[in-house]
Amino acid sequence: MIMKKGEKKKVEFNNRAIHNWKSDFSPGPKSKSGKDKERVYTPFNLTKTTQFRGLNLCEYKKGEKHIVILFRIKGQRTHLRVFTLGKFDNNLNVITGETKFGIKQIQERLHTIAKEHQDEYGHWIKDPNLTVAFTQVNQSITIRDLIKEYCKAGFEKMRSAEKMTGNSIRDKARYLIGYNIRVKHLEYDNEENGDGVVIFKPCKTLRLKSGGTKSINRPAPKDWDELFKWYPPGRSILKDHNFNLHGITSMFDDKIGKINIEDLRTKLILDYVNQYNAYSTKKDVVECFRTLWHFAVHQGYMENDAMINPTYLVPIKKGRPVVNKYRLKIFSDKDWVLLYEVLNDLSSRFPWQSDAIALQGITGLRREECFKLQKKDIKYWKEPKYLINKAGKTQTIYGEIHIRPAVSKVGQEEWIPIIEPIKAILDNIAKIPEQHFTYHSKMFNLSHRNFALAYGKRLKWLFCSTQVQADKLLDPEYRNSRKTRLCSDKHCWDEIKVEMKKRLGLGVNDEYLCTSKMLRKTYTHKCKAAFDGRSDIAKRFTRHKTEEVLEGLYDGVTREEVQQNSTELGVVLDFVKRRA
Repeated sequence: MIMKKGEKKKVEFNNRAIHNWKSDFSPGPKSKSGKDKERVYTPFNLTKTTQFRGLNLCEYKKGEKHIVILFRIKGQRTHLRVFTLGKFDNNLNVITGETKFGIKQIQERLHTIAKEHQDEYGHWIKDPNLTVAFTQVNQSITIRDLIKEYCKAGFEKMRSAEKMTGNSIRDKARYLIGYNIRVKHLEYDNEENGDGVVIFKPCKTLRLKSGGTKSINRPAPKDWDELFKWYPPGRSILKDHNFNLHGITSMFDDKIGKINIEDLRTKLILDYVNQYNAYSTKKDVVECFRTLWHFAVHQGYMENDAMINPTYLVPIKKGRPVVNKYRLKIFSDKDWVLLYEVLNDLSSRFPWQSDAIALQGITGLRREECFKLQKKDIKYWKEPKYLINKAGKTQTIYGEIHIRPAVSKVGQEEWIPIIEPIKAILDNIAKIPEQHFTYHSKMFNLSHRNFALAYGKRLKWLFCSTQVQADKLLDPEYRNSRKTRLCSDKHCWDEIKVEMKKRLGLGVNDEYLCTSKMLRKTYTHKCKAAFDGRSDIAKRFTRHKTEEVLEGLYDGVTREEVQQNSTELGVVLDFVKRRA
């Protein structure tokens, strides 16, 4: 074929020519960056008939070849548009024996698209990109039905095959199907691999709006279908002051649940989200919509490229920043020692709670990680190791605390060496079943009652609950459930604050920062100080993913330490003299 000067190269319209075609990705004369092109459009050597006008081969730098149409809409000639007919595939179909996507398939699809989007003169009057966006939905499903399927699937995570933890499922269920009597039938627990699980339970009584209770005696539903059958959308909504103060309706009960998932738009999401007040709550609700969208795509209800995910376009404004008085606040050395004295004194009133707090402070364990530890996770060696530190002193390591992937926040296996201070706390925990629990009753005629804690020997948890029902301990399902382990240390912290103020000579109304948020920050600060400020070593013990998180959010400081550091700064700045 004779090429005229300035004429662009063309490719023959057959499978072999398309397969062998190699485009030139070198930068053109008008290129400003001088970099190679990412893709090149090459027209086919065809007569300019109405149907094949604008047909091009688009080859990418990585080697992929797509058949596209370059066209302009009638009345919008300044805007050149691109529509992809498909990816060229010269392989043979094992069933039909034909090329998977070659010139035959191109002609068939192009004829169908041109018939619908061109007028009788071959002018484009409709954009096929918009048509495809709204016709790629495989199976239309409402948000309500999608929520049902999502619950039956076990509350999967968006980007992995794992299930959410029990606490995360509780939070999701509140927005998806909550504020309704149906959640009174649900309990949440974790399996050995860390996946959360929902357990159905009976609901005997219900709190009324007036403050009283009503007996309903509903048994545990057999499955999700029966639960949603008992409590259809829009009915049995809780209006109690404690559970639904602002009259919120869940996504399942709200009118937004009637629309199909592919019809979800930013305005609809925003109208629903505005019934919540807090920024963090609105963000969580949008995350629920996002989870449902991803679930619909993975389950085949909708193509991934059917349209833009509207959940990423919801504008949620942050309120005015509130000063966080606990940010980077840590215990001073004096208060740190006093805290452990108070914990020892409260051990009889708050068994396992006080020791869990002590272990968190001296190992950097997160609260939920600490509560999920089992006795088998404490691994002592047959012979302890004796190592020498930088000061030349011998330190003993007795074993390691095994943090299973199901327990760890980052989902990875981690280990904490058992040094002498940690062993002392673990020894105290091992002796708890030999003690009695001193219960301080709020009733004037029952000031103290003692309960034996020997049942703790039969439980697998390192930290057990004091609310265990002894008559159910023969049931292995109950014995191994979260009902028998420690789930909260709030009551112990309330008493710690009171006792710390009393021993420091502070009044009841005096502000004193003392909370579990400060434990891990204090431990991080002490780790960094022990290793001469090296965050790369400290994060091995604090178990942070990156040094940036450790230094930016966890390395706190006390005012006394800043004042002491200022004395060293004064030596550097002593060149400033007072005028005569």
